[in-house]
Parts: sequence; C-alpha cells; structure tokens
Amino acid sequence: MKTNLLPHKIFLIFLLLFILNSDFFAESENGFNKFGYTRIDAGWEFYPRKSPEETFKLIEKGQKAPFIVSVPSYWNSCFAGTEYPEPDNYGCYHYKYTNLTAGKKYALYMKESPGTSSAIYINGNQIGQTGNPFEMLKPPAERTKKSCSVVRPISCEFMPSEDGSADILIFISNYYYRKGGLWDIVFIGTAQGISNLNNLFLIFYSIISGILIFIGMLNLLQFLINKKQWEYFFLGTAAIVFALRVATASFSSISIIMPFLPSEIEIKLEYLALWLAPLSIMKMLYILYPAQKTYVIFKWLPEKVLRYSAITQAAVFGIISLVVPAYYANRMVPVLQISMGIISLYVVVYIIINIVRKRKYIIYYLVGCLFLIMGGAVDTVYTKAKNLIPLSLFPFFLVMFIFVQLILLATIQNDVYKETVRISGNLKKLNEAYLRFVPREFLKLLNKDSVIAIEPGDYSDIQMCIMFSKLNIRCMKENASLDDHFIIFNQFLKYASPIIKKHGGFVSKFLSGGFMALFPASEKEAVYAALEIKDFVRDFALSSVCSGHFVDVRIGIHYGKMIAGTLGEAGRLDDTVISDTVNTVARIESVCERLNKNIIVSQVLEGLVSDCGLKFEHLESIMVKGKSKPLDLFEVKTE
Repeated sequence: MKTNLLPHKIFLIFLLLFILNSDFFAESENGFNKFGYTRIDAGWEFYPRKSPEETFKLIEKGQKAPFIVSVPSYWNSCFAGTEYPEPDNYGCYHYKYTNLTAGKKYALYMKESPGTSSAIYINGNQIGQTGNPFEMLKPPAERTKKSCSVVRPISCEFMPSEDGSADILIFISNYYYRKGGLWDIVFIGTAQGISNLNNLFLIFYSIISGILIFIGMLNLLQFLINKKQWEYFFLGTAAIVFALRVATASFSSISIIMPFLPSEIEIKLEYLALWLAPLSIMKMLYILYPAQKTYVIFKWLPEKVLRYSAITQAAVFGIISLVVPAYYANRMVPVLQISMGIISLYVVVYIIINIVRKRKYIIYYLVGCLFLIMGGAVDTVYTKAKNLIPLSLFPFFLVMFIFVQLILLATIQNDVYKETVRISGNLKKLNEAYLRFVPREFLKLLNKDSVIAIEPGDYSDIQMCIMFSKLNIRCMKENASLDDHFIIFNQFLKYASPIIKKHGGFVSKFLSGGFMALFPASEKEAVYAALEIKDFVRDFALSSVCSGHFVDVRIGIHYGKMIAGTLGEAGRLDDTVISDTVNTVARIESVCERLNKNIIVSQVLEGLVSDCGLKFEHLESIMVKGKSKPLDLFEVKTE
C-alpha cells in the first residue's frame, strides 16, 4: 500500500462515519429517514418484575406503568432509590408506535439484543427471542443450570395492525450482567431499510475485525519465523484481542459465526481487551525501549518494581475474570478498568520520559497511544449516549493504533537491516584485509614471479583439472567435541596438501570441511593424488588422532576451461577461479556423499585418463546448470 494514499483513505472513512451519524439518522416528515428507519428513544413504559402475560393484562386494564424511561438505559440508574435496584431481575418494556401502513412489512432491530435474554412481542404475538428469558420467572431453586443468556444482533419482521400501529413489548431477563435493562438503540423501519442497516453494521464491523485479525496473524507468523522478535508477538496478540473486542462488544458478529456460543463465554472474550491488550502494549513498549535507568522518576522508586507490579496486578485480575463465573467476572469490570488505568498511566509516563530523552521512533508510539486515548474517550461517550452517537468509532481507532505500530516496527526493521548491511560490509572488508594471500602456484598461472607484480584484474584463460575434497568426520563418542573435530581436520590438511603438491597441484581454497585444488600440469596426476589421499585417509582413520571418530573422504574431479585471476583493488587482492567447471565439480563431490563413494570423476576426465591403467565404473548421469545434455559420472576403482 502506498503511504501517499493513506490520507485519502482516512478521509473517506471519516466521510462515511459522518454520513452514518448525520444523514443516515436524520428523520423525515413521516417519522423514518430516507433510508426507511428511525430510532425509538424515549417514552418507553417499564413494568418491573412483570411477565409478558401480566404486562398485557395491566395494559388492557389501562394501568399505567410505574416508570417512563428512555433507551438505551440501565435499571441501576433508572430505579436507584426504589425497590427495584437489583440488576439481575426481569421486566417488560412497552411502546406503541403508530403511523404505519397496514399491510406493509416492517421490522424491529437492535444490533445488540437486550441483556442478557429477551423475547419480543408485536401486537400480542411473539416475533423474536434471544436466550431463554422465561427461566427467570421460575423460583431460583427450580431454574436450569444451563446458560439461558444469548447476546446477538436481533431483527424481527412484523405486520402492523389494521389501524397502522405496532404495540411493542420487550420482555428482558438479566441473569448475570451488572447492569440490567434495554441497553441498545431500538430501530424500527421498513423490512428493506432494517435489512440494509443490519448489513451496513455487519460489513463495517466485520471489515474492522478482519483487518485486525489479519494484522495479528501476520505479526504472530513473523514471531514464529524469528522467535527473538517478541515485539511482533505482543503486537499480534493486541491486534487479535482488539478484534475480539470489536466482534463481541461493538457488534456481536461472533454470535453470527458461532450462534450457540453462550454469552457468558462471549463476554469473557470481550474483557480480554481490558487486561491482555494493555499488558501486550506495555510489554511491546518495554521491548522496543528498554529502561536506561533503574528508576523512572524518583530514585527510591525502582522502574523494575513499578513495571512488574503493574503487570502482576493486571495479569492476576485478568486470569481471575477468565476462570470465575460470568456473574462475578462481570462485576470485576471496574477492577479491570482500574488495572487498565494503572498500566495506561505507566505507559504514558514511560513514553513522556523517553520523549524527553529523545529516544528514536518514540513519536510513533506516542501517536498510536493518542489514537487509543481518543478511541477510549469516544467509546465512553458512546456507551453513555448511544442515542447521540449510534455508531461506535472505537474500532476505527483500534485499527489506526495497530497500523501506526506496524509502521513503527517496519521503520525499526528497515534501520536494523541497513545497520546489519553496513556492519557486514565492514566485517567483510576487515576479513579481506587479513586474508590478503595469493598461492605461489597461482602466480605461475598468471606468469608472474612475485605477488608484488600482481595487479587487480590480472587473469589467465586455462584448461585444467579441479578437485573438490571433503573430509567426513562423525563422532562415535557420547560427548562430541569441536576441538577433536578441528584437530582431525587440521591434521588431514597437514598431510593432504603435500600430496596435492607432490602430484603437481595446489590447494586454491580451504572450504568448510575440505578444500578446492587445481592441477594445471596433468589430469592423470589429479586422479593419482585422489587415490593417494584416499589411501592416506584409510590409514589416518585408524590412528590415535581419529580415536572415537569415523573418518572418510569424498573427492570429486572435473576437467574444463576456466579463468584464473585476481580480483580486488590495490589494497586488497584475492585469487579466484571463475567457471561453471567449479560448480560442476562441486556437484560431483556432493554425489560422492549421496552415493557413499570416495572418488568420482566426470565423463570428460574419464576420457582423458582412460589409458592410465585405472578402472572406471559408470554410476549415473546428472544435469548441470547451463548444459543441455546430462553429464555421466564414473567411480575410480582400485584393485
């Protein structure tokens, strides 16, 4: 995504949200807005501790309800000081809506069904239900132990009476929530208008949840790839927890995906955002910005004690809220909010201190936390005035926070990569300075008498044999020692190198576990050298040096054209051989290991030395990069 498009996308999102909060909810003369629905905010009659049947009888008798309330509202605040303050109770909300068209289909809608279970009646007929609110009518001893609570979006279609009215009754039973009542906006409108509204909410909140889950999974995958980058783990955890918060609180899309999920479980997933998300954000902050001093502000207040105290209290309360029944977990919310406030205060103070100390990238974290603070403020207003702000903007701010943190991590990783490249370049230059060496035999290939005479770019085009040899060392003892491995390999090179020189060759490169040797004089001598090295290794493996180890040698030999020369600049030279012959002989040596053979030569070399009295056995053919025909391989056989 191009960053220069981001402001335009943010503007479009805000424009959409502005439309949702203005034009979408602006009422027209007929009571519905131009999209076919409106809210029923005020004028609800409430009959506490009355069943639907009892409420219908009271309405028929013309008996007025004890309370006239607005919605959304909670029993705790509406009935404070009365005989009905307990939130775990039941009751009926009644409203008569008129001015509807007889014979036309309408719908009643709430994006979060009344808590924690409900039944909806229109004109005396039950048209919808969430959970089992009727269990509350039984004596406590006779109530089922199964979950009766379900919280999800609810939409009920109905036909008005002949006079165009809809007598609405909502029966609510609250089993565990600390705030009972009709706690969400009630929409009424045409069936199509309500369907469009539900789809709008579903799409908006699902997109937000999907973005957060996708970002969370990417970060967790990054952590699995490199388990040292714990900042990705904590950011991924926070993103997924925020996604659960959106899918359970803002719009209960999780109940659509898992319709049989008890609301007691659902609400505990929602509460993860009160403790696990702040912990993750705090841990990520500390990983990116480790404390430079042992104290935060005061020397008598150690930073470590403060940080672990905040982590411990949040983790303890959070875990308790997970394991206790939902009734108690819900009543722990104020405690979790205080715990979250403590961590938030620590994070804010820590950010300010690092800003003062001019820590790099801290501005990113500050911007991200400002998004969270703004989102929290908006969400607080939303929960207390849903009639004024019908759509929660908090999920949008969550996405912006996660997005800013992604930019932060990407910036850090980019700078780390640049620094790694710089350090690697310096290390390479340092190694090259220490390894400034050109073999004497290599000088002869370039027709030079001394290394002093060599200039960068000197080269010679030549055809010769090239050998790749690797010593296979396998420890047979219980405690493998790298020291033993090194001693064995070094002793091998001590005797193998003279054998190479004896047969007119020289070691050009020492490789991991072996070497590369060149034979410019005679291809037959290369084969003889390989046979002598094989014999030496057979005896060498039985010596005391190799005690407790299995030692064997693998040798691949090829013949071809190559360029031998020097590369570098005046302050650093290195000898090199450039040709696909090098790649081919490396492939041949790897076949030795695969087929468990000691010496394998190419078809080209076998043809050149076929009259030397040696026996060759055809093994297989391999494809070599850059060649259209396969290359036949032969094993050198000895009597």
